[in-house]
Amino acid sequence: MDAPWWTLTFQIVIMVALILSWIGTVVPIFPGPTVMWVLMLVYGLVDGFGTRGAVLFGIISLLTAASWLTDNVFTIKGARDGGATWTSVAIASAVGLVSSLFLTPIVGVLLTLLTLYLVEYSRQHDHARAMEATKLMLVGWGWATVARVGLGLISLALWSIWAWL
Repeated sequence: MDAPWWTLTFQIVIMVALILSWIGTVVPIFPGPTVMWVLMLVYGLVDGFGTRGAVLFGIISLLTAASWLTDNVFTIKGARDGGATWTSVAIASAVGLVSSLFLTPIVGVLLTLLTLYLVEYSRQHDHARAMEATKLMLVGWGWATVARVGLGLISLALWSIWAWL
């Protein structure tokens, strides 16, 4: 970028979009970490990566990939801690994935929880145990959100070092 005013304006626009995307991380239907990664990629392509930018963007890419895994890791751990079988988790996850693709992500989340409850109830014939597995899966989603927000904040800090220092 040639003009200083353009560089500063571009950095501010990217920073505002990154902050809004980071805040959006708590919304299940918004892919905050992915949007943040794309914004940082655009910044690097337009402004140039340089050595520091390339290294920091590599770290940011790893953090973004980690944030993609958090839903699976935390929700599966929660369901398993609640007594759900791998089969129940797999069935619930498959229903959630398919329903998210054809309906909405929020419906996908709700159908995942409902499916886990129904499969566990049919397996154990115990409302309390099925509800415990479902509740702990939902708690896992909560922890996944906390992890994504934290990873997004670290990514935002790394981009700030790259762009502003």
